[in-house]
Amino acid sequence: MHKTRLFALLFACLPLLYGQACAQEVADEASAAATQDEGTTIDALRLEIQLDRELHAIGDAELHQASQTIYGDRIDYDMLNNELHAIGNTRIVMDENVFAGPELRLQLDNREGEMKEPVFRMKLATKPATAHPSPSMIAKPAEYGRGDAKTILFEGPTKERLEDVRYTTCPEGVDDWFMKAKDLELDHYTETGTATHARIDFMGVPIMYTPWIDFPFKNQRKSGFLLPTFGATTRNGIDFTLPYYWNIAPNMDATLSPRYLALRGLQLNGEFRYLEPNYSGTDIIQYLPNDNSSNRTRFLANLKHVQDFGHGFSGGFDYERVSDSKYFADLSSHIITTSQVNLPQQAHLDYASNGWYLNGLVQKYQTLDKVSYPYQLLPQLTLSRADTWGMVNSNLYGQWSRYDKSANAPLTVTGNRVVLNPSVSLPLTEPYGYLTPKLGLHYTKYDLAGNTDFTLHGQPDNYRSQSRTLPVLSVDGGLYFDREFKVVRNKYLQTLEPRLFYVYVPYTNQDRLPVFDTGLSDLNMSSIFSENQFVGNDRFNDANQLTMAITSRIIDGKTGEQRLSGTLAQRFYFSDQKVTMPGGTPRTNTISDLLAAFSARLTNHWNFDGEFQYDTNQSEFMKRNISARYTPEQGKVFNLAYRFTRSYLEQVDASTEWPLGNRWFGLGQLSYSLKQGDRHPIQALGGVEYDAGCWQTRAVVQRITPATITGTTPVANYAFYVQLVLGGLSSIGTNPLDLLKRNIPGYINSSWVPDTSH
Repeated sequence: MHKTRLFALLFACLPLLYGQACAQEVADEASAAATQDEGTTIDALRLEIQLDRELHAIGDAELHQASQTIYGDRIDYDMLNNELHAIGNTRIVMDENVFAGPELRLQLDNREGEMKEPVFRMKLATKPATAHPSPSMIAKPAEYGRGDAKTILFEGPTKERLEDVRYTTCPEGVDDWFMKAKDLELDHYTETGTATHARIDFMGVPIMYTPWIDFPFKNQRKSGFLLPTFGATTRNGIDFTLPYYWNIAPNMDATLSPRYLALRGLQLNGEFRYLEPNYSGTDIIQYLPNDNSSNRTRFLANLKHVQDFGHGFSGGFDYERVSDSKYFADLSSHIITTSQVNLPQQAHLDYASNGWYLNGLVQKYQTLDKVSYPYQLLPQLTLSRADTWGMVNSNLYGQWSRYDKSANAPLTVTGNRVVLNPSVSLPLTEPYGYLTPKLGLHYTKYDLAGNTDFTLHGQPDNYRSQSRTLPVLSVDGGLYFDREFKVVRNKYLQTLEPRLFYVYVPYTNQDRLPVFDTGLSDLNMSSIFSENQFVGNDRFNDANQLTMAITSRIIDGKTGEQRLSGTLAQRFYFSDQKVTMPGGTPRTNTISDLLAAFSARLTNHWNFDGEFQYDTNQSEFMKRNISARYTPEQGKVFNLAYRFTRSYLEQVDASTEWPLGNRWFGLGQLSYSLKQGDRHPIQALGGVEYDAGCWQTRAVVQRITPATITGTTPVANYAFYVQLVLGGLSSIGTNPLDLLKRNIPGYINSSWVPDTSH
């Protein structure tokens, strides 16, 4: 830049080129330009220097210093005090932040000064790297914010203060919303703004006022009040929450959220989060001191912590408790939450070193339905190890458990259980297939001292300490075949994958063994290839059986995408079943139900999936699950599913997100029970969403029927969500995005949907 300055000065001095004064000025300027080049440089159509103290840059003037550049029609620069006065079309640019006005005075050393009647633009956030953002993101991050003010005061290298300011993230020419404030301080070091006497105008109408507010203008944390959320439900009436976010430390924060429920009163909510290199956790407390509807104090505590102690040791705890069994049904609008029955209260300690893994666990539950009381583990110790010896793999599993009854549980068996399960296998693999023989031993010992006067299969009996030893033999093998074929011009690869899985376990009478943690597993594509049809260690099936399955896939030769797959599987029994759960009926069939599953991606827009379980003896379906999804483009999705389990459920689910035109989107979901004699909507929601670019709004109505966990008839609960999202600032209302993501598979926030209207 000093060359431009020197040439401009030479041009100005041409008439006096042979004068000693001008020659001396040119020499001095050349020297000064070289000196200033590393710090401050100035460029203009004409430069004037007076006594090495003042420099006047006239015409398209520019001053460059460090990371900032100042523009103006004229810049008067005091070289002695490092001050400037810029006049006409003044701009100051720093890291893509631009402030423009008619006049600027600035002290460059400490960056202090002012600009009258400025307009500004600030860089807010970079575009996300992923093309598939999380639907739970409130909105697509705004890239720039803009505004104007009466005066801007520069108060240091990273701070500005604006008086009588307007601020928005809407593009030029769009003035849908503004935040207006008497005073706004921008701190580029903390990347936050602090405003006093601030209000938000939406479509020219004031919708919110606050005497003080601070907000981030990039994606970082900042202490302060968050914009309130509000909604309404039939159980609680108007639901209003005013959260305060406390940024305690870079690795620690808390959110305090007083919540007013019109029909119940004031609930105090708090969430505390912490993250250290060796430990982390989240603590949630909810407290309603006097519920006006139930006339009692209600609370929730949910504490989670995990920690790495070093030297192979780690651990943590998970504690959850509520005041009463109706807490979730009354105070939550999520059907998954309202269906909770057992709340865990547990702690664990783990050790891993040189292939050994040891786990210690203490566990109990709070039972809400007063029916299903899981055993308490006080404690449980588990040891495992896996090794490879040449071609042979070995596994060792051992466990000792102390089972006690839960509080308020009916009379039940208690005691200790030891389980040992060593096994060895020989996996033989080739490109065309595999064969894996495996031999294991399942040993179980019970110490049930002190348990008397219990009934077994309806008859009085005394449980006794005893043991069970079972050898387990299995062989798993499969082959791979494939062929290429063409459909028109497209090449495809078809595979054929037969599989056989044989299991032998001799019969041992287990009727006198208690059931601490065991149940009969559901027959599906995973469990049909397991050695034990029971989940848990109190029962191990007798088996002499062979599972046969065949899978075929069609793979696109160009993209490698699986277009179609199907599997058939069935188990063949060579002996009758003898081991059952207490009160269970032994199987006498020689074959299991036939299982079938398919997955189809026939086009880039349609997906189909299905699972079936067919009883060949009774010639009837036991299960039918079919689902379809249509996604022609982002922001367009339609889901339809049918689920049937004989004697248990028959249900249809439909959901959609679909453009309605002009950036409007329709949202809907319905789960309806078709079960004979119990036909009713289980859950439904409907809503609309609008994206204007720099703001969004969505309104959703939800109807849920909470699960009956107290023996009373469930009553439908309605919830209403309204949210206004001001891009780059915050949102007003209750955020329903997690609700939409959970109930509409494939849903995407409308702010991420490309605008194809132009």
